[in-house]
Amino acid sequence: MRDIVAEIDRHYPGLDDVRRGAELVRELISHLISAVMSETSARLAAAKPHSAHDVRHHHAPLVAFPPAAAREEAAIKAFLYERMYRHERVMRVMGEAEQVLFDLFARYQKSPDDLPAEWVEGRQGETEAERIRRIGNFIAGMTDRYALIEHQRLFDLTPDLR
Repeated sequence: MRDIVAEIDRHYPGLDDVRRGAELVRELISHLISAVMSETSARLAAAKPHSAHDVRHHHAPLVAFPPAAAREEAAIKAFLYERMYRHERVMRVMGEAEQVLFDLFARYQKSPDDLPAEWVEGRQGETEAERIRRIGNFIAGMTDRYALIEHQRLFDLTPDLR
């Protein structure tokens, strides 16, 4: 990755950090695509599969990163996991988003008439498991925006998920 950064700095001296980051992502994606294509071509040439059956039953993956690129990719994932995906701010927003879903589920379970009419009609006689599944399906079909709008409609306080 240092080589990529050095090449960006050589080609585009004085880039601001935002543009430099965008260039790094673009170059990194190109580098990884090229690496997986080269490794896959070499593996296919060595394996010489003649059918989908040959590919499915090959003793090792035919599509993969070469070892050096696999290590780079693993290091990138570890970095992103620690510094971005598990960043305090991201985790706070995720926790608040989960709470919105928990609140909605509990509310619809306690007060099924709060669901839209088309999700309530003709459901008399359903089992508890069927009702829970129906509520889960309704929530699963919500967009983020709609879930927040519903939460605002049903509760006094809704978090600002930013």
